[in-house]
Amino acid sequence: MKHSTATHVQMDVSNTRTERGIMIGVLKALLGTVLGLALLVPAAIILGVIGLPAVVILAVLAVPVLVVLAVLGLPILLLLLAAAAVLGVVFAVLGAVLQMGALMVKLLLFVALPVLALAWLVKHFAPGDRRERV
Repeated sequence: MKHSTATHVQMDVSNTRTERGIMIGVLKALLGTVLGLALLVPAAIILGVIGLPAVVILAVLAVPVLVVLAVLGLPILLLLLAAAAVLGVVFAVLGAVLQMGALMVKLLLFVALPVLALAWLVKHFAPGDRRERV
């Protein structure tokens, strides 16, 4: 079945619009990742810079309470474990944010960009039916 030239041009324009929509989606995801990293990395650093001294200040303020608990004979080990858990949570959140950012950048650089570059090269340099572009 033969199609007219107008049908071929219309199909070509439709494919171009679809490809443009895919590329816009990829660019939106990339922009969202970059903006997310730009906001989360400083927040994580601030959490580490402000959170750690805040925990230290709270620990110093808790010394009298620890003395009273030691005099009463209550287990200090549980309090030390709670303090360690608080420090662990602070640094776990900081590490998780930084690791997710590093993972996103690695995936973008080593997977997404090479695949997109290869697709672009194949699309523009592969021999094929050269139709009129609109």
